Amino acid sequence: MNEAPHSANANPPGGRLAGLTLEQKRERVRQILGGHDLYGLEVSAPWLDKVFAAYAQPHRHFHTIDHLLDICEAIHQRAWRGKRDASDLLLAALFHDAVWFPQRNDNERRSVEAFEYVMAQCGNPVPAKPMSRIKSIIQATHDLTDLSELERHFIDFDCQIILHGDQVDLLAYEFQIFREFQFLNMAAYRKGRAGFFSRFGKRFPQCKDTMRFLVEYLERRRPRIGIYAGTFNPFHIGHLSILEKAERMFDKVIVAVGINPQKRHIEKDLALARTLPFHEVVHFDTLMVDLLEREAALSDVTLVRGLRNGYDLDYEMNQLRFMQEMWPDTQSIYIPCDKNLEHISSSALKGLAIFDVRGRDSIYFPHKYDYYWKSVPELFE
Repeated sequence: MNEAPHSANANPPGGRLAGLTLEQKRERVRQILGGHDLYGLEVSAPWLDKVFAAYAQPHRHFHTIDHLLDICEAIHQRAWRGKRDASDLLLAALFHDAVWFPQRNDNERRSVEAFEYVMAQCGNPVPAKPMSRIKSIIQATHDLTDLSELERHFIDFDCQIILHGDQVDLLAYEFQIFREFQFLNMAAYRKGRAGFFSRFGKRFPQCKDTMRFLVEYLERRRPRIGIYAGTFNPFHIGHLSILEKAERMFDKVIVAVGINPQKRHIEKDLALARTLPFHEVVHFDTLMVDLLEREAALSDVTLVRGLRNGYDLDYEMNQLRFMQEMWPDTQSIYIPCDKNLEHISSSALKGLAIFDVRGRDSIYFPHKYDYYWKSVPELFE
């Protein structure tokens, strides 16, 4: 877990931002940036759309345009001694989460790199001294030590919920963070968050009661977890469609890959991890009920299965009877695939792979999270 508190949204779901469209939120950010622009950045130019695209990446649930707009509004509304402070703080806000991948510990460094890259593409309009100050503010969200006055102000804006939010705000914040860190198993997530709450409470003593509340909530909470199980050999866009539907029903979905214990497919394991870098992917060579019972220790679990036709349903009903007899707490749901995806199957794709299809089968494989593997210049070019 990153050391930085990583933000606090003063407007959780249902707040004043709920009535705004995505485009209205972006336009409001443009207005605020333009109203405090000292460097002639042309906020209507395409460079800002590329930054907005980063905040719209599908793995983000908290570090989104809503969070960015909240910080920008807070900076805009605060009375400053001079316009330069507001201008620099707004640029720091814009780029401080430009790169946000929860698995990594170098997000702030890469966000600084994104700031440098985009400014270079704009002709380096920001002079050296404010450029250095803005980069320092971005990096400060990780270090939280030896903060300047301006950096302390920014941390206050970035951490509004943790520092000033009520319990409703805090629970909404924690749920969004949980979704962003869903690649961790529950035990690791609880341990990591508890450590973060402890460190944050020591750094900001005024938040000790808040941190204690969140620790107690974390210990008691049993999230609703879907276990999407299959062989996924290979994982294709039909599987992704079922996964996305299940994610709208559960707090989190674990992708569980059944394997033959006598045949380990390391290359296929790596391919799936590359396809789904933001999800928890587990492998099991036991009975399905053993996996469900194990995951039920800290969560309320439900087996998720995809259906292409009635034959699939007949098979699944028979399997469910076996599982419920072996573990009576077994719960399951069955999600039909979209009609336009019914013809896609792993066996059909393996059959295609025998031939030289010249890459034409790539349309059947997910590319939703390919951006995770891109460099900073590739993300913002």
